[in-house]
Amino acid sequence: MKRKVNLISQLSLFCISLSGIAFQLSLSRNLSGALMQLSYYTLQTNLIVAIVALLNAVFSIRTAKSQITAGLLRIITGGSVLWITVTMTIYHLLLSDHYRPRGQALFANNLLHYVTPLLAIIFWLIFEEGKSYRFFYPLLWAVYPLSYAVVSVIRGAITGFFPYWFLNPAAAYPNGIGSYLNLFIFTLVVGLIFIATEYLMVFLNHLHLSGGRFANLFKNNNQI
Repeated sequence: MKRKVNLISQLSLFCISLSGIAFQLSLSRNLSGALMQLSYYTLQTNLIVAIVALLNAVFSIRTAKSQITAGLLRIITGGSVLWITVTMTIYHLLLSDHYRPRGQALFANNLLHYVTPLLAIIFWLIFEEGKSYRFFYPLLWAVYPLSYAVVSVIRGAITGFFPYWFLNPAAAYPNGIGSYLNLFIFTLVVGLIFIATEYLMVFLNHLHLSGGRFANLFKNNNQI
């Protein structure tokens, strides 16, 4: 029963995250505009969640998988949940006052920033195997967001395009963060919060709160 529910849940997450991306990209007037939107952390993390959900759906069908495959799947699953949680949190706290979409844009925005992140968190709590995370995983999870920030700042310094105001040291608030010093302080504070959240996920996993007590809801139905 748990395997079937997991399969349906992961496929649902895959479809919902892809729907949010599709609705958002359809708002672009041309191909270059659509490709430009893919430079945003929001669309990238939603795409990662979709890919990981599909992988989890595929491997939930298989009765056995290698230790290497299982380990890699745990790493990218935990990473995807963490990254999409950052998407939701940063948007709600720092970006929602700057962006007030309507109509289809509002629908896509809610899918990308709220529905997909919340479902990813819920499914992680229910289905991820407890006591399976290693304490070096947070180091791996930090690579993507750090790389994204560095690349965005360097590209912005060259092209003048910054995907988010808090990554733009060349302009004052609300168009930018004001200076490279402010950018450094912001990155340091967010980085510390990010690291704390990473180890909280590992801690919760080792408490068997993910895939453990929640998953017991299905324990008596495993033979169905």
